[in-house]
Amino acid sequence: MESFSAAAKNEICQLPLDDCCVMAELCAITFVCGNLSISSSGVRMCYNTESKAVAKRIFDTLGRVLKLDAEVIVKENTLKKKNTYTVAAKDAPLLLRTLGIEGNLLTDARPPAYLVEKECCKTAMLRGAFLGGGTVSSPKKNYHFEFVVNSESFARLLRKLLEYFEIMAKIIRRKNNYVVYLNEGDSIVSLLALIGAHTSILNMENVRVLKEMRNNVNRAVNCETANINKTVNAAFAQLASIRIIERKIGIEKLSDSLRRAAVLRLENPEASLRELCELGDSTKSGMNHRFRKINQIAESLSKEDLP
Repeated sequence: MESFSAAAKNEICQLPLDDCCVMAELCAITFVCGNLSISSSGVRMCYNTESKAVAKRIFDTLGRVLKLDAEVIVKENTLKKKNTYTVAAKDAPLLLRTLGIEGNLLTDARPPAYLVEKECCKTAMLRGAFLGGGTVSSPKKNYHFEFVVNSESFARLLRKLLEYFEIMAKIIRRKNNYVVYLNEGDSIVSLLALIGAHTSILNMENVRVLKEMRNNVNRAVNCETANINKTVNAAFAQLASIRIIERKIGIEKLSDSLRRAAVLRLENPEASLRELCELGDSTKSGMNHRFRKINQIAESLSKEDLP
C-alpha cells in the first residue's frame, strides 16, 4: 500500500512548473539527493529516489526544460519489494553552472540568491527539498514532517524559507545529516498546502477529525467512568456507616430525616445521590448533609471501640 508520504509526492509531481520555478525546484533536489559520480566518461550528477514520479519529474526537467543529457537507471530491491531509480545527468559541471551552484554540496554551497527572490520560487525550493529528501508521517500515527539534507547551510536556508511563510521548524543533527522538521498538525497542513499537496491535506484532515472525535468519545467515557466510580465509592461508604449505626445503636435511634436517608440508601444501594433525592423528595445539598451526619455518627461510634 502506498505510504502517505509517497502519495503526497505523486500528487505534487502532477503540478505544472512555471519557467522561473524550474531552476529553484531542481536546485533544491540537487542539494538534497544529488551525488557527484566520477568515471572514465566524465563527472555525472546522480539523483537517487524510490519514487517513480519524482524520477520522471527530474528527468523531464533535465531533458525537456534544461536540454541536458540524462538517463534513468532502474534497480530492483527484492528486500523492500520496490524499485529504486537513479537519474544521471551526464555533464555535472554544466548542470551546476546552469543552476548557479558553487562550492561543496555537502558543506558550504548555497543556492544563488536570485533563485529564492520570488515567493513562488521560495515555494518551489521547499517543494524540491520535499521531493528530493522529505517525508511526512501518516496522520493515523503521528504528526511529523521532515527534510533530510546533507548541508547545515542548506538546512538553515530551508528553515528561513519556512519562517518566511510563518511556519516554524527546528533543526537537529542525525548521524551525517541535518533534519529540518515540524511536528505540529496545523504547521504540516500549512506546508502541504504551500507545496500543492491538496488531496493529501483532505486525507489528513479526515484523519484529524476522526482522531478528535475518538478523543472526545474517550474523554466522555473516562468522565462517565470516573463519575460512576465516585458514585459507587460514596454509596459504599454510606452503606458501611449505616451498618455500623445499625449494629451499634440501631437506625431507629436516628432523627427522622437521617433515618429516612439511611433507609433510602439501604433500599437503593446502587442509586446515585440525584436518584435518592428524587425518591426522598429532597435537595442534593440536603441529602449530602444527612449522609455527612450519618458518617460522623458512625465514625464516633467506631472510636468508642478503640482502647
